[in-house]
Amino acid sequence: MMKTIKLALIFALPISVHANEKFGGIYLDSSIPTEHVQLLKSDFTYLYNNKSELVDSEFQSMAELSKVDGAHMYNWIFNRAKFIVGEDYSFTGRNLVKKKGHIFPATPVPPSVANRMQSYAGTIIMSNSGAELYLTGKLEKTLKGIRLDRNDVFATSPRVGILQIGEGLFAERFLINKDKESEANKIKRIGTIFHEARHSDGHSEHIGFIHNDCPPGHLLSGLPACENYANGAYSLEAVALKNLLLNCSTCSIEDSTKLTASIADALGRVTLRSHVKTEAQLLEEMKTYKTVIDFYEDYIAKYPKVGAAYVQELERVKAKYKECDDQLKELKTPVVAKKMDAKPEGTFVETSVEESSKLMKASLTK
Repeated sequence: MMKTIKLALIFALPISVHANEKFGGIYLDSSIPTEHVQLLKSDFTYLYNNKSELVDSEFQSMAELSKVDGAHMYNWIFNRAKFIVGEDYSFTGRNLVKKKGHIFPATPVPPSVANRMQSYAGTIIMSNSGAELYLTGKLEKTLKGIRLDRNDVFATSPRVGILQIGEGLFAERFLINKDKESEANKIKRIGTIFHEARHSDGHSEHIGFIHNDCPPGHLLSGLPACENYANGAYSLEAVALKNLLLNCSTCSIEDSTKLTASIADALGRVTLRSHVKTEAQLLEEMKTYKTVIDFYEDYIAKYPKVGAAYVQELERVKAKYKECDDQLKELKTPVVAKKMDAKPEGTFVETSVEESSKLMKASLTK
């Protein structure tokens, strides 16, 4: 069974299905409901035809685009998301293929990967299954892949580009407005695709730009929904949304406000410290812990034969006090998010803008 390394963007109808097909060169599996396939094709068409008359320089720099237009943005996605399967696609049984003897790059994996094998509950919006296959394969020293339309697609790099979409990408509660085909909703979904496509990048200890657990004090504390990179998936999603919103011709004030809130949420996932507490909160916690410490130290001094439970509790509270003290020092130390090299490791083929444009034009003229 394929283990999960939490590369999914998560928040927690049977619909008619279609035959496997390629659109703009991107393989769309029959496990994706027909309605969702049509929306994806419409989204990719919108992105490809995007004029981007206004350019967000941060987006251009972070995505390392020589030019910000529809063809170049689509090409960026295409090189990181070449196969898309539905929520019901199983990565087990006959669909999972393995091959022994593959030599992976002799680079370390992210330190937290070994401890990140269970996913938390919620509605799946989208996940980068190709990067997961690559990472678990590297850990197990076995090349992994999946069977798609009688062909075996092996994850020789996180850049293999296998994405799995869930109901959440199209769920009504996540829409910007009620019209799924609206420009605002296309922008929101495309931002999510940019997010997941970023997980196809990175090497060594930042393979896949894996998320970190959100720190204490964060709204999603303890969940793998944050990052500490300056150019990770949430950061890229935010600047991609900004660039698309700049060029939105039909977005209402309400649409723009909701998309801006999505940008703020994505940026709020970039956490550089081990906590998000304020200095006042930390000082208040330390004051409380100090009161408890003084009580236990005084009590144990008066009654030396007191039970071990008292001593253990004293040590626990002292550890909490030290944790706050360390966080206070961390708070006073300037930190800057690091920009990581996005080049992926392993073996992959880069498709040119001209090639991906030719594939898209062929689909649009059918």
